[in-house]
Formats: sequence, structure tokens, C-alpha cells
Amino acid sequence: MSNNDSVIPRQNVSKDVFGWDVPVETVPLPSRGVIYNPDSTIYNRETIQIKAMTALQEDILSSAAYIREGTSISRAIQSCITDDSVDVMNMIAGDRNALMVSMRITGYGSDYPVTHICQNCGRKNDVNVKLSELGIKRLEAEPVEQGKNLFAYSLPVTGKKVLFKFLTANDEREEEVKRERLQNAGIVRENSVTSFLESMIVSIDGVNDKNKIHHFIKNMPAKDSRSLRLYVKKLEPGIDMNWKYDCSSCRANNGFGIPITTEFFWPST
Repeated sequence: MSNNDSVIPRQNVSKDVFGWDVPVETVPLPSRGVIYNPDSTIYNRETIQIKAMTALQEDILSSAAYIREGTSISRAIQSCITDDSVDVMNMIAGDRNALMVSMRITGYGSDYPVTHICQNCGRKNDVNVKLSELGIKRLEAEPVEQGKNLFAYSLPVTGKKVLFKFLTANDEREEEVKRERLQNAGIVRENSVTSFLESMIVSIDGVNDKNKIHHFIKNMPAKDSRSLRLYVKKLEPGIDMNWKYDCSSCRANNGFGIPITTEFFWPST
């Protein structure tokens, strides 16, 4: 490429030739950006802009290679963000989910069909979830320090002070790599509770040695473990992925957590 070619502005063919420009949406960040490093471009940002989902994102979501490595959704979200300096892999799950839901709405609309069994009479219901009506669960607690993904909690039984973080996509990827390595070595870890606690606990009473934390978690009283997990769930910002409906047969009120099925990104209608 010559020097002259390098300064020629890239043509927006869709807009200039076909008179169509991809719409842009503004998405609120549930975390309000307060937990990200001050050097990050999403520090203290309330919103992020995304381009509407197009055939390009459909290609990314259906890529066999990306599906195998578990990155198809993150890559699709990344390709929709208008600010190239934003790295979706450094974002916590709640913020990524907000972008994912908004991306899906821009691509296929708000209607999301889900099948649910009535908890009262056992009737199978075809439920139409309205994604645009899902609430945003904002981060209400302050981190131990502005610009740090770090929160404190005192365990009710042992009285130990725990510092924990919300997992980012990079953290989740690291955990997946660990599991794969252990499986390749013939070690299968099914202890999801202890694994989750190890991945999100940063220190216990000022001790941040991973091996020591591992041993403490294995001997942590069940009440401490459950209390901490409930606190994290209550505190974590994101999209409220719960939906309620009345059974078409017995009219009983039902509630369920919205599953992410193939209909989410590959709707049949």
C-alpha cells in the first residue's frame, strides 16, 4: 500500500451507495463503570454505544471455531461496540449481559419465546418474554476503593473479612483453561461451589496466598459459604433475567430465570 492509499478515508458503502447506515444504540452499564481501572476507557462510564446486530454478528455467532473456544458471544458483542478501545473481555458478566441483551433486541426484536412448565399444574406454557422490559440491576454498594473490582464481606460464623471480585470474561476463560488442563491430566473437578469461591475470593483476613485460601475454603462452614454466595448474587450488577407469567391453564403465577437457548440468537421465526 502506498502512502497516498493509507490516508484515503474508508468509504461507508452502506451509507454512501445504498443510503443505509447501521443504527446505534446507547446501553446503560449496570456497574456504572466504577469498578474498572482508572486507566480503562470504561472507568466511570454510565453507558456504551453499540451498533445494531447485522449478518456479520450472525457469522461470528455461528462460527464453529469460536463456539469450540467458547468466545462466540463475546466476539459478537465486541464487534458491535462502537468504541474500539473497549475490551469486552475485561468487563464483568453483568455489563456484558446488558450489551448482549441489547444486541439481541437490535437484531431480532424484543420478543423471545420460551417454554416453561407450570409449577402448579404441570402444564407446558409457551411464554413470550419481552427482553426490552427486563430491569437493570444497578451496582448499589461501593467498592473498597474507586477504580477497583474489589468488595468486602464479613463471614457470619468465622468472622473473617473476605475481599472478593466480580468475574470478568478473562477470569472465566482462565477458569475454563484450568478445568481443561485438569481434565487432560485425568482430574475431573465437579466441586463447583469451592471452584467458584476460589475464583472470586481475592483475600481472607489479609491473606492472599491462593493455596492458603484454597485450604480455608475447603474447611469453610457451610453457613459462611452460603452467606457469601448469596451476598455476591445480591450485590452483582446486571440485567434482571427473571420473568413472571400466569399459567394458561390454571392461571397460577409462575416465575423463572430466563434461559439462553438457541432461540436467543437463532430465532426460528
